[in-house]
Amino acid sequence: MRTVRILRVLIARELTTTLTYRWWLLFLQLATVISPAISLLVWRGAIAQGATPPVTESFLTTYLVMVGLVVMLTASWTSGFMAESIRLGKLTSWLVRPCSTHLANIANNLGEKLIKLLLAVPLAVGLGIIFRDQVKLPSSPGRWLAFAIALTLAGGMAYTLDVVIGSLAFWFEDVTAVNRLRFLVSGLLSGAIIPLALFPSAFAGFLAIQPFRFMVSFPLEVLLGHPTAGSFAWQAGWSATFLGAAILTWRLGLRSYQGAGA
Repeated sequence: MRTVRILRVLIARELTTTLTYRWWLLFLQLATVISPAISLLVWRGAIAQGATPPVTESFLTTYLVMVGLVVMLTASWTSGFMAESIRLGKLTSWLVRPCSTHLANIANNLGEKLIKLLLAVPLAVGLGIIFRDQVKLPSSPGRWLAFAIALTLAGGMAYTLDVVIGSLAFWFEDVTAVNRLRFLVSGLLSGAIIPLALFPSAFAGFLAIQPFRFMVSFPLEVLLGHPTAGSFAWQAGWSATFLGAAILTWRLGLRSYQGAGA
């Protein structure tokens, strides 16, 4: 209960801070909607010219209308701040506080996402209205519950991967290159840029089990009724792996931390 109370206070503080940048966040959310909207226009044009993608036009349209929301809700931006905190010695102040730096980072993620959600939902709804002839969302509460579970696990995976990358700053002076590589690979293999169902069938086996799929594509597959058998087990397995890696790298890093620059 004490942790919950602290988290509530931290989230309230983050909400206040985030509202200061509400216009910047609005333009940021516009960018997350515009990219899939362009993809949607391209694919609908291709289908109108006779292209036959391996999924229905309804699935493709609904996926691209919803993907911006899913990317926003599962994203994590902790690694850069964590690496800076370690490099500059700011972590020292957190190590002597009764509140964990991880709790503060989680509060930052949740608080900012709440504001982003208020801004992104109307944009996604507007996009859905434009393409309402092909947007098909399920009415089953069970499907939405499964989607919420998959979405929560996806967000947890993204955050713990961020902790792993941020913790590399215990040994390396700069992790920017690693971060950029992660965003590049994740954008391609998660389905955030191109739905994984549109990749050549030769890559289907690899794409189905690689971890980035479960950060964006899988929750949408669950919502739209296209998950493969055993996919939840794969997501749970990757979640546990990422969590274990985050705990291990953080604890090993703390042993070598000297608080330089504090």
